[in-house]
Amino acid sequence: MADGTLVQLSDVKLGDYVFTGFPGQTGLVTEVLVHKVLAEEVVVAVVSTPFGDLVGTPSHPIYLNGQWMELEQALDDYQDGDQTAGFESIEAYLETRPVDVFYNLEIDGDSPGSSSHSYVVNGVIASGLGDNLALNTQFARQKFWKAEA
Repeated sequence: MADGTLVQLSDVKLGDYVFTGFPGQTGLVTEVLVHKVLAEEVVVAVVSTPFGDLVGTPSHPIYLNGQWMELEQALDDYQDGDQTAGFESIEAYLETRPVDVFYNLEIDGDSPGSSSHSYVVNGVIASGLGDNLALNTQFARQKFWKAEA
């Protein structure tokens, strides 16, 4: 959170302020997204961090080494010593597992460009564009949105 407290992503609420991962920058949660998974098992990206495992869709963007990239690309590109939110070594991989829901946040969705539209989860800077069409079009961080542009 913006005040430095740690909470589960599932407990973040609309109107909360979060740390964006960029110095001195906080963001307002303008939407909390809960995407139910209908398949029995799905391919997920797992990033083991000092704060626990971060499990996400392979296409969710994170900020690594000064650039936005999809988790799957980050898994391929990550090397020991790379910096992601202050820790030097993480283990990351793809696997198939049962997942009930994926949580995501939209940060500063009502004011495009006012922040990095990001939030920190398990020490990793994650994209906070949510499902906002205007944000995803303006700040294309995923292959899909880049192709649309």
